[in-house]
Amino acid sequence: MILFGSIGALRRIAKPILRGPAWLVFRLRYPSLAKFVEKSQKIPGWTTRTEAAALALVASRLPYDAVVVEVGSFCGRSAVVLAGARAVAGSGIVHCVDPFDGSGDEYSIPVYRKIMEASPHSLFEQFQENLGEAGVSSFVHPHMATAEEVASQMTPPVDMLFLDGDQSPAGVLSAYRAWEPHLRTGAVLAVHNSSDGSYAPGHDGHRRLVTGVIRPPDFHNIFHVGTTTFAMKA
Repeated sequence: MILFGSIGALRRIAKPILRGPAWLVFRLRYPSLAKFVEKSQKIPGWTTRTEAAALALVASRLPYDAVVVEVGSFCGRSAVVLAGARAVAGSGIVHCVDPFDGSGDEYSIPVYRKIMEASPHSLFEQFQENLGEAGVSSFVHPHMATAEEVASQMTPPVDMLFLDGDQSPAGVLSAYRAWEPHLRTGAVLAVHNSSDGSYAPGHDGHRRLVTGVIRPPDFHNIFHVGTTTFAMKA
């Protein structure tokens, strides 16, 4: 269970982050976390500053030696935030799961390829370099594999799962089904790009998961920060 006692307390803290001026308050109240949020925004990716701040708050309040899993790491924008939060907490590990080959749903692949082609380094090399520059490499265990492959070999229970990989309906459901059994009671699930809105065909897997699966009685204290849905496993 997260150290707030309930994710409801997190919701009360995270809600003001949705308002722009609250970023100044966040920086003053959580300067160590804000440092990693700001570092993350210099890395290619789609996790906004608002979402990064909420992820940092959640990850920083997990139990001692927390196990965090991120499915879909790309260049490391959200990984820096999650690992930075555990660095601030002084313990834990973030398992970053990604084939690091630019694969994914049909909508995303061309975007990935364009970013990858702009650098002489491989995607995994860029990921490692960004973690190193942020000073969080020691809190990250990268897995160059699919969500299903890593989940089949994973044994420790998971305290937090962040889904941000292949966003096709089939890909999302497969990743979720592979990892959901690893979530301990009280674990936090975060699903990126899942808010209400219009999605390109085949790019709405996270939204479908949230509306069709992530709901009571299996999950509670469900709320949104930006496009990211947070929930606690019942």
